[in-house]
Amino acid sequence: MARFLTSIHATERICLALALLTVLVLHAKNLPLDTASTKTMARREARNRDRDGDPVALLDFKSKIQHDPYGIMNSWNDSHDFCSWKGVLCGRKHKRVTSIGLQSRGLGGFLSPFLGNLSFLRALMLRNNTFQGGIPPQFGNLFRLRELNLSWNSLEGEIPGNLSQCFKLLHLSLSYNKLVGSIPPEFGSLRNLKSLAIRDNNLTGAIPPSMGNLTSLSLLNAAANHLEGKIPEELGQLKTLKIIGFGDNRLNGNIPVSVYNLSQLEVLSLSSNQLHGTLPSALGLMLPRLQCLQLRDNQFSGVLPASLSNATELRWIEIGGNGFSGGITVDFGGLQNFIWLLAAANNFGSGEVLDGLQFLSTMTNCSQLLVIELAFNQLKGILPNSIGNLSSQYLSLGGNQIYGEIPSTVGNLISLTTLFIDSNQLTGTVPSTIGYLHKVQRLSLHSNKLSGEIPESVGNLSLLNELYLADNHLGGSIPPALGNCKQLLLLGLSKNNLSDTIPKEIFGISSLSISLDLSQNHLSGTIPSEVGT
Repeated sequence: MARFLTSIHATERICLALALLTVLVLHAKNLPLDTASTKTMARREARNRDRDGDPVALLDFKSKIQHDPYGIMNSWNDSHDFCSWKGVLCGRKHKRVTSIGLQSRGLGGFLSPFLGNLSFLRALMLRNNTFQGGIPPQFGNLFRLRELNLSWNSLEGEIPGNLSQCFKLLHLSLSYNKLVGSIPPEFGSLRNLKSLAIRDNNLTGAIPPSMGNLTSLSLLNAAANHLEGKIPEELGQLKTLKIIGFGDNRLNGNIPVSVYNLSQLEVLSLSSNQLHGTLPSALGLMLPRLQCLQLRDNQFSGVLPASLSNATELRWIEIGGNGFSGGITVDFGGLQNFIWLLAAANNFGSGEVLDGLQFLSTMTNCSQLLVIELAFNQLKGILPNSIGNLSSQYLSLGGNQIYGEIPSTVGNLISLTTLFIDSNQLTGTVPSTIGYLHKVQRLSLHSNKLSGEIPESVGNLSLLNELYLADNHLGGSIPPALGNCKQLLLLGLSKNNLSDTIPKEIFGISSLSISLDLSQNHLSGTIPSEVGT
């Protein structure tokens, strides 16, 4: 009996313990979990949900691709992890899409707004494809984005202002598209932006003064649009700016004085606008790192500052089609990297400047010199003998008031492919040393006062395409050696005193198909019957 009671008591104790455990379990279901554990689980679920959203966004982008000549999108399917799809990079830790690089893949179609859901995306590179349609405003959600390159496509519509919400953006390139509208003033909030390239679109309106807030900017290129108004004074606040490109727009007014205080500036490109005014005399001291000065086809006046000699890195001056006047007093001797002087159609040499070609002697130290274009100015003086020491390939001095003889040293210009000294007041003979210009393709000495005979050495110019000697006082016979110029397309010898018969070798130049003008001379004889057949 006692053993039985003991057994009863033990059984009751076990049942009581089980009942208590059941109550505790049921009660625990109604108690909140530990706060840290809750947050950890929530973050894990959110990461998994967001990660699952990345392939959804990518596949929606794929669905809008209409042209894929290289089959890039073939790997974008469920049989591969999306982080291994062509052009896609993911982060190591979270396995989220951080970069899409599909430049120059021939892709055509539309941009998916779902790309705006790729919240870990740092770079979207779709340059040089044929995407069309608009830029989705959802791209403004990409708050981690550092580089967006959509240039060289066929995108249309306006630039979304909410791209300014991509606060970490460093490089934004939308050039060579068909974008319209204005430059969003909201872009002024992109304080980290280093480069903004929006050239070759159809943008209109003024340059927003808020651009002056982009204090990290080193490149600003909005050339070849339809921008109007003045260049904002606020751009002078961009102390790290190295490149300004506003060429081929409709800007007017002066260059703001503040722009000349950008001492880091390397490229100032403002060609083909309606800008006017003069350049500061201390320009070369204010912009000591200047490499390229492009002011072509505006309404600038005054002199070319001699202080440009101090900008020792200067490589390129393009100022044609303005009203610059006076002498060219820049000493090019210290500009070792100088390659290009384009200053045609100005008034250089006007006034009392009588010896306006001496600056050419200072250019003989420019060992990389390629082009000198000074046609249609008012330059006076004689060609210095030192002209033969130039390294240029293109020399154009036509349409000036140059007098005296052509120096024989011209034969030293062995790299020359183009020589234009037409429409001046040159006298004397055509030097025989001209036959040493074995690379020359275009030679124009017309409309001067040259006399004597055409030198036989012209026949050595085997690459010659164009020869203009018209409207001079040249006499004697046409040298048969001209027949050696087998690539000649145009030959102009009219309005001279040439006599005798036309050499049969001239008619043997099969390439001479564009123009042969021997009119207004004293030539005689017959024209071969084969001519014209």
